Amino acid sequence: MILNFIGSKFPDLIDKYYSCFINKFTVQVLSKISGFFPFSLYEVTMYLIVFSILLFIIHIIINTFKNSIYSYRKRYGSRRHFFISVAKNYILNILSILSIAYFLFIVLWGLNYNRVPLQTTLINNYNLSFNKNISSVKYNAKDLAKLYNFLINKANETRKSVLENNKGVMKANSDYKGIIDRAKLGYDNIDNILPQTVGSYANPKYVLSSNLMCYTGITGIYFPFTGEANVNVAIPDIYIPSTVIHEMAHQRGFASEDEANFLGYLASINHPDIDFNYSGYILALNHTANALYKADYDTYVTLTKTMSDDVRRDLINNNQFWDKYEGKVDEISNQFNDSYLKANGVKEGTASYGKMVDLLLTYYKLYPEK
Repeated sequence: MILNFIGSKFPDLIDKYYSCFINKFTVQVLSKISGFFPFSLYEVTMYLIVFSILLFIIHIIINTFKNSIYSYRKRYGSRRHFFISVAKNYILNILSILSIAYFLFIVLWGLNYNRVPLQTTLINNYNLSFNKNISSVKYNAKDLAKLYNFLINKANETRKSVLENNKGVMKANSDYKGIIDRAKLGYDNIDNILPQTVGSYANPKYVLSSNLMCYTGITGIYFPFTGEANVNVAIPDIYIPSTVIHEMAHQRGFASEDEANFLGYLASINHPDIDFNYSGYILALNHTANALYKADYDTYVTLTKTMSDDVRRDLINNNQFWDKYEGKVDEISNQFNDSYLKANGVKEGTASYGKMVDLLLTYYKLYPEK
């Protein structure tokens, strides 16, 4: 906790020496080692944790009652003192395990939450490339509407070239294994804009129990202890490509969700394959739509009418898919995710996902021709 607190005070040092050097090296090594296994070590670990918790509970019950409580009275003085002593030992053991896990999380990846914001990095990289001296980028509601209109047009355009299933819904160019194998090509094409994303990492892993994962509302997760980017492949094809690239952004040291979403967009639209392009535009379209809906509802309604029937059908199919999984588990998962983000310095919690739009606006102010 002290290390994390100190890191939060020196974002430039964290970015330069930890995120772009130390962590980049350790994650590449970890991901290459875990990459030797064809399955997700994260998924195996989750099952082992659940199994260990069950064994731990059984152990507590058996260890507490296998001998007569009364045989401990002489040693502990009373039944109450016996239970207090046993409980204290178990609690200390649990806290020890959690503290070690938290320390490893911070050292192996968590300090990335303290790096220089991606918005600042975009501006700095632009200044270096074009010998400029821009300190900030300004935008307003008109720029937001212009961005939404641009994304609708791009989604409509790319939708004409993607494959469809027998229900007229977007289908990826390959199965999820092919998507994972092709994903790196997107990052290869943005190294001139964000050289911080360059690196040799193992491919993301697909989660075998992806259908169960849907009940939590989680589409992917980065596991810092193994350097694995894990993807829920049971979701509709429209989001699998951008989700894979999103998780790869975490692997590359970009911890916050809005930054990973932006990189999911940027690497997807610069990918050579049309299914990635379309997935990226849809990702940005949804976030921008939510922002414009709140900022200028009338303009949002007017522009949304220009969305093609094909795009609309894909979005409806995605909503219908997730309707099946809404429930208490999804609610608890969102609350946990919100608390996790706030605990790592993201004050807005899950609301920070909307900040992706700020990155989009900044990017298109800097690179209007893109």
